[in-house]
Amino acid sequence: MVQERLWWLSSSKCKFDSLNSKPVTLRWRYPPHGWLKFNVSGMATEEATGCGGVPRDKEGTITALFPGPCDAIDAYSAELGAIITALDVIIKIGWRGSSLIIVEIGSQVAYNWLLNKDRRPWSQQTTFTDMERRQACVGEVALSKAE
Repeated sequence: MVQERLWWLSSSKCKFDSLNSKPVTLRWRYPPHGWLKFNVSGMATEEATGCGGVPRDKEGTITALFPGPCDAIDAYSAELGAIITALDVIIKIGWRGSSLIIVEIGSQVAYNWLLNKDRRPWSQQTTFTDMERRQACVGEVALSKAE
């Protein structure tokens, strides 16, 4: 099994761990017609944090790829950093209005924070304010949780 957390931080450190692997069926769901879907992830180890994402169109075609480091203190804030990075990519490329956007994340904790403002940690308030500012620049963004 590929160690995903390492892939986001450094794809050259990615390795297969067949001794501890169990078969896993992963299924990517296509976005609705007219939507662009970003799958994003944030990872953290003791040494570094990173985030990245892959936007795909309705046929599943990858339209960009953005891996890299992020300024985060843990995996949850790295996941939020991945969302902000995706929104920055959308703004920079100029996708506003050309497609409706879905940003899909893997962290249940971060997803709950997005849904319920009362559960957001005080230490992340600036991050959420930055995210909401970017969402306003992008237009309609649907946030979803990966299965």
